[in-house]
Amino acid sequence: MQPSTAPRGKLVVAHPDRKAQRALQRLVGATLCPVEVVDTVEALIAAVDATTVAVVDASFALGRPSLRDLPARAWVAVPGDGQGGSAEASTIDTLLTAGWRHVVAHPMPLLAEELLTTIQKLFRKDVFGLERYMAWGAEVRSYTLEDATERDAAVAALAKDVVAVGLPERIGSLVSVIADELIANALFAAPVDDGGKRFRGGDSRDQTRALTGRDVVTVRWATDARYLAIEVRDRWGSMDPARAGWACRSPMRAVTSS
Repeated sequence: MQPSTAPRGKLVVAHPDRKAQRALQRLVGATLCPVEVVDTVEALIAAVDATTVAVVDASFALGRPSLRDLPARAWVAVPGDGQGGSAEASTIDTLLTAGWRHVVAHPMPLLAEELLTTIQKLFRKDVFGLERYMAWGAEVRSYTLEDATERDAAVAALAKDVVAVGLPERIGSLVSVIADELIANALFAAPVDDGGKRFRGGDSRDQTRALTGRDVVTVRWATDARYLAIEVRDRWGSMDPARAGWACRSPMRAVTSS
């Protein structure tokens, strides 16, 4: 009898601490992909191939930043063993500056959820959508902009709704800043012509412009009392995948999509 689905690749966990190895192995094992555990950089290099998602302790990632240039499906840096507090912001910044595109840095149990989500997105090549971070049952609210001048109204409506569900005014203010930036990117930075020029970049921000076809911009958000996720989607597809990312600011998360 064959399993319902075949493994989509393999996972390699690299960590010098045995307890952390076991914890991480149990986490990533939920993907039902083969898992190999190593405790040195040399063993890690030998174990990784083009089908691998490598989950690497921050000490290895910082000590050998060039690891992320080796052939692999993806490299994921994990500061600490995930069972203490959240990683220091300076550690995360250093990893990102060193070129590590995937950094999962929450304590348990959030580490488990984020690490599994990250690995499955990489294996399935299906990365966008805030539902991946929300608990089942969380309601998603959506706004579709019909004109470029509706940007301020959309931001205000989103901030009002966030506060209305019981989150503090401070979170509403942060949401306003994040949503405004994402919507502005979708309206003015995403559209490109055949020559690659961002032809909306010089448009006046208060100029009316009907949003139809590829210009349609949709804003979605949800919260499950752990995360607050914001998604802004355009139809241009001009975002460089290398620059797509997720910005974490405890205790809420802003998930950006294009």
